[in-house]
Amino acid sequence: MSLFVLLPAYNEQESIRPLFKKFQILQQISNMDIQLILVDDGSKDTTAQTALDECQSQRISLRLVQHAKNAGLGQAIKTGFTTFLEISKEGDFLAAMDCDNTQPPELLIKMYETMIAGSYDIAIASRYRKGSKVIGLSIFREIMSYGASWLFRIAARVSGVRDYTCGYRLYNRTFVSKLNMYYGENLFTESGFACMIDLLLKAKPLKPKIVEIPMVLRYDQKPTASKMKIIKTITRILKLLFKNLTSTAPTVSNLDQTFNQQETVRIPLKMTNRK
Repeated sequence: MSLFVLLPAYNEQESIRPLFKKFQILQQISNMDIQLILVDDGSKDTTAQTALDECQSQRISLRLVQHAKNAGLGQAIKTGFTTFLEISKEGDFLAAMDCDNTQPPELLIKMYETMIAGSYDIAIASRYRKGSKVIGLSIFREIMSYGASWLFRIAARVSGVRDYTCGYRLYNRTFVSKLNMYYGENLFTESGFACMIDLLLKAKPLKPKIVEIPMVLRYDQKPTASKMKIIKTITRILKLLFKNLTSTAPTVSNLDQTFNQQETVRIPLKMTNRK
């Protein structure tokens, strides 16, 4: 089985080289069969070419998908999920993470081992668990993320989740397929950063088993400025919260019958010898 890593990217040419070097090291220390899915969301720099060059020189498997123009994080995530379902097999896993070199790829080992041991559907790299740490993030952004965490924990709680906004997550393919089967084209309806909260809220009716792994977020290693539009993101988050509070949870009875309470295939990731 393989571990696919979704990297949504917009003007990340400066981040590619150090990030891909970390994936090369991860392959060596774990022998995981890692396959990168980089969604170039209309970059105006050399993000795509840099990724191709680095994968060739560092012998990393890459599937490059390019948007003709910038469509937003939500659309990039949607493209990545669709690509994953097209090229993966039952028993594979999908990790989604930022492409800005702030999140440690080596944490995937702990996330994967924890998921297998506990039969989890989703593992989240969390900033709000014992052992986590945030380095280099502005005080305003920290307050914003922490505030969103408390808002959703109080008003729209998803079991097992404290970090609702972090996009660094690991999913098993069975649960991704279940989400896709139930929501179809409506799975990703948020174009901006709020899409990560929206995805968790849509997963909630399917009762996923979620675990959080403490993460050290290294925002000081980000070579470019944040692309988040603060006011727009806050507005979308508040609208999502209101929508969740006023909507009726959808039924999942038909979906449960389709899957017949199918368990995730717990097959160890394929190990490969990399020279």
